[in-house]
Amino acid sequence: MTTLRLSRSDHRSSPGDLAADLELSSGAMTSRLDRLRAVRLHPRLPDPEDRRGVVVELTPEGMAAWDKAAGIQGRKEAFFASALTKAEQQQLNALLRKLMLAFEATERPR
Repeated sequence: MTTLRLSRSDHRSSPGDLAADLELSSGAMTSRLDRLRAVRLHPRLPDPEDRRGVVVELTPEGMAAWDKAAGIQGRKEAFFASALTKAEQQQLNALLRKLMLAFEATERPR
């Protein structure tokens, strides 16, 4: 849902593009989308650019669910960070940034 919520203003994407972004097989992506559709967090719509394709769109309920989950995650992160001093928080941020940059530099082509 994060890709749909944050990456595009229309909150739409093809299942194939979502699977590629998440590095999932098409079967795994279909399973995830079916579970989300079952709780009405997204519909499948005809792709306006390809009559054979479909796109998925995050519903307002889906956006609200994502926003709620992101808020909960933010509070958890703040709780864990509160156990650290400011200096330790800065050190942790520096180390996490180093890890992210290293992973981005070695990202596999899709």
